[in-house]
Amino acid sequence: MGILPRLRYLLESDPMAALDECVISILIAIARHSPACANAIMKCQRLLETVVHRFTVKDNMDIYPPKIKSVTLLEVLARSDRRICLEFIKNGFFQKMTCHLYQFTSSLDHWVKSGLENCKFSSALMVEQLRFWKICIQHGYCVSYFSDIFPSLCLWLNPPTLEKLVDKSVLGEFSSISAEAYLVLKALATRLPNFVSQMHQSNQIQEHAGDDMEVWRWSHVGPMVDSAVKWIVLMGDLHSGNNHVLHDSSVTSLLWMHSAVMSMLAEVLTRMVPDDSVSQTESGWLLPWLPEFVPRVGLEIIKNKFLGFSDAIDTKFGTGLAGGGSFVERLCHLRQQNDYETSLASVCCLHGIFQTIITIDNLIQLVDKGVQSSQNYSLSRDEEILKDGIFNRSFVELRSVQNIFMKLVTSEWQFVQSSETFGRGGPAPGVGVGWGVSGGGYWSATVLLAQADAGLIIDLLETFQFTSAYDIPGDEDVSYAVQIINSSLAASLIAGPRERAVVDKAFKVLVNVPILKCLDCCIQHFVRLNSSVNLFGWEYKEEDYLLFSKILTSHFVNRWLLVKKKSKAIDSLSCSTNKTFTKSNGALDTIYEDMDTSNSVQDCTSLVVEWAHQRLPLPVNWFLSPISTLCNSKHAGLRKSSNLENLMQDPGDLLEVAKAGLFFLLGIEAMSSFLPTGASSPVHSVPVVWKLHCLSVVLLVGMGLIAEDKSRDVFEALQDLYGAVLDKARFRSAEMTLEKNTNLLSETSNNNILEFLRFQSEIHDSYSTFVETLVEQFSAISYGDLIYGRQVAIYLHRCVEAPVRLAAWNALTNARVLELLPPLESCSGEAEGYLEPKEDNDDILEVYVKSWTSGALDRAASRGTVAYTLVLHHLSYFFFHSSTGDKLLLRNKLVRSLLRDFSLKQQHEVMMLNLIQYAEPATSQLSNMKVGSPLDSRIENRLEVLTEACERNSSLLNEVKKLKSLVQNSLL
Repeated sequence: MGILPRLRYLLESDPMAALDECVISILIAIARHSPACANAIMKCQRLLETVVHRFTVKDNMDIYPPKIKSVTLLEVLARSDRRICLEFIKNGFFQKMTCHLYQFTSSLDHWVKSGLENCKFSSALMVEQLRFWKICIQHGYCVSYFSDIFPSLCLWLNPPTLEKLVDKSVLGEFSSISAEAYLVLKALATRLPNFVSQMHQSNQIQEHAGDDMEVWRWSHVGPMVDSAVKWIVLMGDLHSGNNHVLHDSSVTSLLWMHSAVMSMLAEVLTRMVPDDSVSQTESGWLLPWLPEFVPRVGLEIIKNKFLGFSDAIDTKFGTGLAGGGSFVERLCHLRQQNDYETSLASVCCLHGIFQTIITIDNLIQLVDKGVQSSQNYSLSRDEEILKDGIFNRSFVELRSVQNIFMKLVTSEWQFVQSSETFGRGGPAPGVGVGWGVSGGGYWSATVLLAQADAGLIIDLLETFQFTSAYDIPGDEDVSYAVQIINSSLAASLIAGPRERAVVDKAFKVLVNVPILKCLDCCIQHFVRLNSSVNLFGWEYKEEDYLLFSKILTSHFVNRWLLVKKKSKAIDSLSCSTNKTFTKSNGALDTIYEDMDTSNSVQDCTSLVVEWAHQRLPLPVNWFLSPISTLCNSKHAGLRKSSNLENLMQDPGDLLEVAKAGLFFLLGIEAMSSFLPTGASSPVHSVPVVWKLHCLSVVLLVGMGLIAEDKSRDVFEALQDLYGAVLDKARFRSAEMTLEKNTNLLSETSNNNILEFLRFQSEIHDSYSTFVETLVEQFSAISYGDLIYGRQVAIYLHRCVEAPVRLAAWNALTNARVLELLPPLESCSGEAEGYLEPKEDNDDILEVYVKSWTSGALDRAASRGTVAYTLVLHHLSYFFFHSSTGDKLLLRNKLVRSLLRDFSLKQQHEVMMLNLIQYAEPATSQLSNMKVGSPLDSRIENRLEVLTEACERNSSLLNEVKKLKSLVQNSLL
């Protein structure tokens, strides 16, 4: 017998209330685990019938915890699938489980006198029943039940006498019912037909609108808005009065109540905004008239001091509770308090107010210019504000709100990223995400508050951006744009699977043309301030910004917001940490979750958001995707299937995406350098190893990118920038090594600290294969291009982990292209980074000698490339300065190999002389390094080392004598 039949047996045995509640709680947990579990409960014979029967038969109108849990169980099941919801309606479960909603409460006194315990239980039950109804409405059902339930809701929709509720300690219970009732009204508002569309239709709107989806009537809206306006007046009175309630512990309940009211009003008003299907009138305007409640809501918001409408705002805005401030300022103050629930309620309330204000302004403006009047009416101050636009007249105050939340969001994004420890596939269904995670994990109050902040700031940024279009941004505009970009990046990292709209808006904010212009200004200023970066001899034009905006918007939406689909042919290079890599195409493959492709996003029958099949929360390096998500370079001329249906596969399109991505990347890198000291930047948090990898990936498309002057300069600037970042990181690692050495840290641990460019460890286990593909491309098409060579040479940097350095050197040797690398002084970063610390990896030292003896290093020696410099520097130190103990055998072996090669190849005489005479340059002279003439004593010591390594081999000893003679002749 399975778990479900056992639980059904317990319920059928008429258990005690405590056991009854436990059984229902277990069923709720099972139902929440996954859709499969919810279906299992539905298929278990007599289980739900037993639950409903116990709810309706035993003490029918009495309320106790198992009854509340029973409603929650059906609510969870209905949320999981629309078909389940419809089944509950057809078999009468919905009507039976919501019977208390029809129960009329005559007055507030009657409810309060029923006792504190009864108020608590009745509040909890009604809240769950209202949520059950709301879910049915969201699925498109039970809208017609409004007329029957509305009379019993009237008590909860109108403001009560607060003092009475506070005295009886039931304000929270009343507010919970009222808030949920308004959220039901919000759900009903989503079922309203578009107001303008209805006006333009000759036929009457029917009760049903196809697919059994019910609609709500506009005739029901007026009384609901009237009730909501009463709550606006109440909150205004409380704010401007003695505030004794707002300072009470009940403030959170009132804030949740007001949040629900404003959310409902915003939804109703949104349904009045003309949609794309409506054509303009003859006068050019879409709304010949508006219902009376639209301006009324706006006037009440103005009259009740929700906003201050001042042109000057104190620098301490939102930091105190001094009298005279607006309600919005008070909410900003409450948001910054330590109580999470109060803070969350404050943000939701602010968001509802802001959405309502913006929608009212839009509607008023649509009508205002369409009605021409020859009469001059005398307007009151409040009416003047409404006419001019509430947002415009409160611009300064709302900008202060925006500044507060930009600071909050940029300090919160790391909470979400630190919680995402379960990997890119998301947590298993039902797993308690966050157990043991610092801060509580993804479902913690900290993250929920951060997501609410992110939703509000993105709406604020979107609205302010559209009102701040400029052709030539000034210094103040650029400074402001820097904050916008940083907070938008932070908000995009906070948003979870439920906040796809937030991420979509963040993308549009980040790539809007005015922001791109500011990024360009940041780039130009950054280039002028950094002597290591060459000045650009060109500038972007308006059409470039428009093209970049279009390309990046399309790419980011397709890459990060489309549903993942299973693909048989995988050809993309992704900046995700994937674990399948084949040399055949040089691409980093990905692991795709199984998916029922019969259901698209639009046809989804569930209100539950899955972790699978989507990409939110975004990885912190998401902005690298335009230059890291590319098709297979070896087949760039062919159209091949990809994991994204809309991913552009034409090589020309790929180049355009990459060009836009390079500009955007350099722009946000430059922007981040101008952030205030101590400001948290998502751009800086991305390890430089990922950024260097993406620069390599983009070269796999071909030479087209760096053949174009603008993109070539941008690419080179990024190389210089990351070279400087690499040097700073190297200095920090060196300091850490010195500190660790004082604690007797092992040499291996020191190397791990210094080799922080862990391409293989952090990006892919088979990264060596990627390097081989890159080198093959370099040898085939680059013709020794300096920019391409600089990028390949990065893999020889001493901070790159040994396996990747070894693979890069072997690939360059096998392809015979060591001579195509640039000289050391032309590489990215300081020369010291390639030379220090001295090479101590046996395998790498051996391949240095192998390249020497095989002749692969000959041209590199004649051209003075970084490859030849590395060989001289590291072999010289290994042979003549550090070979002791276990290393002695390896030294002798390598020396003998070079001497044999010297005896056979006369052309290697100069190379051997350079090795003997090599003088390690001072750190300050690395860029002007030359092979100097060492002192005779030092040469003698080195020749003795060679003699010792010969181990009395007469032929090799003769070669040492010959070498000594050549050295003496070269010094004459």
